[in-house]
Amino acid sequence: MKKLMMSLVALVMLSTAASAKTMEKATKENVNAKTVTYRLPKTNTLVKVTEEIIESEGKLTRCVFVLTFLSSDDLHVVGTHTSETYTNGGCGDFFRACRQFWHV
Repeated sequence: MKKLMMSLVALVMLSTAASAKTMEKATKENVNAKTVTYRLPKTNTLVKVTEEIIESEGKLTRCVFVLTFLSSDDLHVVGTHTSETYTNGGCGDFFRACRQFWHV
């Protein structure tokens, strides 16, 4: 009986160690974000533009463009707009198109 209990304890410890090893192998992501604040000339509105690039090993690159509209007096968030896409290469063309569309 004692050997059976020892075997069960060893089995539980080995399975716990094996599951911990598999959990360590989560995909690593490289995140690069840039944030700039602009004042729109026609409306005098402040906008904060965040361009975020998320690269995963062996996968597509995720490009996220976030536009946050701020009030000019006390700088609270009035609204946001988020655009995102996936590419095989860089995010430069996507970010240029978003900035051109929003005139920032």
